[in-house]
Amino acid sequence: MITSCSNPEEPGIVEDVSVKTDSCRFSLTLDINSGISDSLAQVETIDLLIYDSDGLGSLETWLNYDSLPDSISFEGAKRAKTVVAIANSPRSFSRRAIERFDSIEYLSYDFEEDSPGEPLMSGMCSLLPDHSGHISLIPLMSRVQLGEISNTMKGYVRLEDPRIYLENANSSAEILRSSDFRPSEFVPVSKQRLPYDIGIFSQRPGNELFCYPNDTPESTLGAPQTSLVLECEIYGNTCRFPVVLGSIGRNKTLHVDISVGGPELYESKVY
Repeated sequence: MITSCSNPEEPGIVEDVSVKTDSCRFSLTLDINSGISDSLAQVETIDLLIYDSDGLGSLETWLNYDSLPDSISFEGAKRAKTVVAIANSPRSFSRRAIERFDSIEYLSYDFEEDSPGEPLMSGMCSLLPDHSGHISLIPLMSRVQLGEISNTMKGYVRLEDPRIYLENANSSAEILRSSDFRPSEFVPVSKQRLPYDIGIFSQRPGNELFCYPNDTPESTLGAPQTSLVLECEIYGNTCRFPVVLGSIGRNKTLHVDISVGGPELYESKVY
């Protein structure tokens, strides 16, 4: 459903300042392209921001929906447009904050504002007069899924109280960026406990951890890549098995297998 309001500082407005003479209709469709969930992502809000592609890139129209519409049609000046869609924003926008395309282009969100159940998503397209366009809404976050965990130690020694977490997880990201995510700050990701100790039989617990993309090509001082850490107790001692995940792109799922052969011996596979 679309909502409207006469106050341009409130979210959910339909603010159409397009020139009525020499105008035409534009249309577009939207869908969701999620690589981080096995089910369709929830959409609670969509802000559709329509900018003039010429000159200063001024905001012409602001539409707000409370679900994913099948299609959208609007009237505007007969000029090319840049259309930006942001879904599930935890913040309310003011018109001043989004009145130019370059102001929205570098908009960042903190990972702690986001949610895997209702992920922040965005997409954009260019529209020509009397033409239709399409936007795929793409989640900003990425997913790390635990695959097979195995224990090759002799003597029926178990990996007790196993848990996983992420190290060097990106704390924030620009909502319209598609690549070159280079974290400057990091955020802790809470530990998840696996359901059982790991004995002689391999397990595939399927635990999922989420983070913002970090596609730093290689770890350097001050710019480390994100790692998944398996932590457990062996012979009463806490052991850590970090797995560097490499480049994590936006809206990507990485799977991690870990095989533990001793307190300081392990192998891993990231795919």
